[in-house]
Amino acid sequence: MLIRTKIIATLGPASSDLETIGEMAEAGCDMFRVNFSHGHQQQRSELLANIRKVSQETGEPLGILADLCGPKIRVGEIDGGSVLLAQGQSVALQREEVLGQTDRISTTLGELVSEVRKGESLLLDDGKIKLNVAERLSDEEIICEVIRGGILASGKGVNLPHTDLTLSAITEKDRRDIEWIAKNDFDYVALSFVRSADDVNELRELLNEAGCDAHIVAKIEKPQALDNIESLVETADAIMVARGDLGVEMNLPAVPVAQKKVARLCQKAGKPCIIATQMLESMTSFPSPTRAEVSDVANAVLDHTDAVMLSGETAVGKFPVSSVRMMNEIVAEIQAYDDQTATPTKVQYAPDPTVAALASSVREIIAAEKISAVAVLTETGTTARMFAKNRLPLPILAISPNQQIVRRMCLYYGVQSLRAEIPEHTRGVLDIAARFACEKKIACKGDKMIVVSGRPLGKPGSTNTLVVHQIA
Repeated sequence: MLIRTKIIATLGPASSDLETIGEMAEAGCDMFRVNFSHGHQQQRSELLANIRKVSQETGEPLGILADLCGPKIRVGEIDGGSVLLAQGQSVALQREEVLGQTDRISTTLGELVSEVRKGESLLLDDGKIKLNVAERLSDEEIICEVIRGGILASGKGVNLPHTDLTLSAITEKDRRDIEWIAKNDFDYVALSFVRSADDVNELRELLNEAGCDAHIVAKIEKPQALDNIESLVETADAIMVARGDLGVEMNLPAVPVAQKKVARLCQKAGKPCIIATQMLESMTSFPSPTRAEVSDVANAVLDHTDAVMLSGETAVGKFPVSSVRMMNEIVAEIQAYDDQTATPTKVQYAPDPTVAALASSVREIIAAEKISAVAVLTETGTTARMFAKNRLPLPILAISPNQQIVRRMCLYYGVQSLRAEIPEHTRGVLDIAARFACEKKIACKGDKMIVVSGRPLGKPGSTNTLVVHQIA
C-alpha cells in the first residue's frame, strides 16, 4: 500500500547521523524538520548533507523544512537551577537580567515587562505555573501573584495568552538564520508565533531579497493567529497547527476544534496542512505509544491533514526510527478504513475552471472503472497540489523538470514525485508516467491510469489535457 498522508520527522541529537536518517526515510519519513531553536550552523550543514545523501542513495526525494525560532520567550537563569514558586506568593519580574530567586526572576525578552498589563496572565513551563500581573512598578519591573505554583527551572518557556505583543514575529536571530537558509537549499521555512498575514509577508520579502523561493509554513500557535486564520491561509503556502504553544495560549478543550477548523479551511483553499506536537509523545521514552496517541494520529488523518509531524519523539527520543514506523502503520490503517467508508466529495479546490472540470472528470472516471493511479505533468506543482487537496483515493504521480518542485511536493497528500525532462509530445508524457507507475509497483502491464498534462507542454498554467492510458 502506498501511504498517502505524509510524515515529517524532526532531527536532533537522537537522529542526526546518516544511518538513522536513512532508516527513518525507509520507515516512511517524507520530510525532515530542522529546528533552528537548537544547535548551530555547522550541525545544520551536516544534517542537510546527510539528508541529501540519503535521498541520492535511495533515489527518493526528501523535503527539508527549516523551522525558525520566532520570539520564543524563556525564563532566565535561576540560582541553583530551579526555585519553588508557592501559590499566593508574589514574585517580581524585571527587565534587567538577574540570577533568579524565589522572589525575583527575569526572562530572555526584557521588553516583556513593558508589554504586559495589570490583570494579564503569564504561563510558565508549558502552563504548569501561572502568574497574574498584580502591579506595574515601572517599565523596568512588575509584581506578579502566583496563581498556580510549582518548581520553575532555568530556560522554561513563557507564554502570554492575553498580551498582544508589538514585537515582530521575526527576531534578529531569525534574520540571520534566514540569510543562511537562503544559501542552503531548504524547501520550506516555518514561521513561529505568527499573528497575522503581515508576518508572513515580511518573511516572504526577506526570502525574496535573499534570492530564496522556499515556501512558507505559518505555524498556528497563538490565539491572534486563529483570529486572522482566513487571511493567513490565503497568504501562506502551507499551515501548521502547532498544538504545543497553542494549547498553552488557549483553553485546551478548544485546541481540537481549532485543528479541525484550520484543516477544513486549508482543504477549501488548496493549501497543505500539517498537524504537529505530542502526536506520539510517549515514544520519546517508551517503545510504544498510548492508545489515545494512536487515536490522535488517526483523527488527524480523518481531519484531512496532508502531513503529521513528530517532534521530540525523533529529535531527542530513544526510539526515533520506531516512532516513524509506528506513525506510518497508524496512517496506513486509518487510510484503509477511510477508503472503504468515505463518501466521494465534489471538487473543493481548483486553480481555474478548466482544471476544475478535469478534476471532476477524474472523479467520474475513477467511479466508473478501475484506475491504478493519476499522473500529472506539472511545472510548478499546482496541479499536483490540486489533486492532493481533493483527496483522491489512489496515488498521484507528479512529474516535474524542477528538482526543487519535486522535493516541495513531498508535503502533498498522496503525491509521489519524480524529476524528468519535459518531453516533446504527449506520447512521451504517457511513457514517463507508465514507467514511473511500474517502478513504484503501483501499476503493471494492462492496467489503466489517468494522465493529466497541458498543451503546449512545458508552459505553466496550461493544464488542459486528460488521457486514460492503458499501460502497454
